[in-house]
Amino acid sequence: MFHLALFISLFYVGRGMDCGGNHVSNTIYVDQQGKGNFKTIQAAIDSIKNQNDKWIVINISFGTYKEKVHIPIEKPCIVLKGAGRGRKATTITYDDSAEHDGTSMSASFISSPPNVIVTGIQFENTFGTNSPAVAANFYGDKSAIFDSSFIGYQDTLLVSSGRSYFKNCYIQGEVDFICGSGQSYFENCVMNATQGQNKPPGFVTAQKRDTPNGKEGFVFKGCSVIGNGQVNLGRPWGSYSRVIFLDSYFASVVIPKGWDSWNQQSHVKDITFAEINCKGPGADTKNRVDWIKKPEDIKISEYTYSPFINSDGWLNNLPSV
Repeated sequence: MFHLALFISLFYVGRGMDCGGNHVSNTIYVDQQGKGNFKTIQAAIDSIKNQNDKWIVINISFGTYKEKVHIPIEKPCIVLKGAGRGRKATTITYDDSAEHDGTSMSASFISSPPNVIVTGIQFENTFGTNSPAVAANFYGDKSAIFDSSFIGYQDTLLVSSGRSYFKNCYIQGEVDFICGSGQSYFENCVMNATQGQNKPPGFVTAQKRDTPNGKEGFVFKGCSVIGNGQVNLGRPWGSYSRVIFLDSYFASVVIPKGWDSWNQQSHVKDITFAEINCKGPGADTKNRVDWIKKPEDIKISEYTYSPFINSDGWLNNLPSV
């Protein structure tokens, strides 16, 4: 029923919801000590009217908020602004898992509408290592995430659909810790693979794309893959999966073969996994699987910032927060 309602709502809300330009119309304050308008993040979200069409900032003071937070499809044009990462971080955390609610609904944070901005927040799912457990799940088109962290084990960051842009973010996990069917561009992000030495190699990505003309895919520009143990750069969740690393750094945590075909052995010719101008001890491609795409096999220009994620200029019109 959740997915049916989401589909119907997306039909009416549409991809091009106008938030009144880049002007912020109102700011709501959340503070656990009672110094703001609300003590919980969800209460602040619930206070915003349905079919909101002006940017509203929810300014969240530092602290650990143990709550499952959901921005429903009826409430677009929301900015969640935290206090940042580090010692005085704004952290949203929970400990649900796929065993209880299914993978997508296990998320500590779910963003369903278009036009959502997140900055300066750490998202965690502390369930553990026995099941997929999502820290954050993005459905809506035109989601922009800055200076935020995503901490988990399996399926840490799920991008279920829509266009999303991640800049200066930190994503940590062991198995498929960036996954989903989104059309996502990651810039200057750090992926920390924490698969231990005594475990089989993990996977940074599990991208899902089921048709040859689908817009879905993950592009990583100027990013870093670090960590301990061993990790693959990705495995295909769909028969036409796309993951492109551009100008990125790979520590020795990346294993020589680099990628895994998972259950798509018969479709490896249809998968677009590529590494372009990458550096570091894990970037040597001479022992990579033989089916990854070489630079001459793809149109690299299609995977740069503007054509891939910003062809209509939506990222140029965000409010300054």
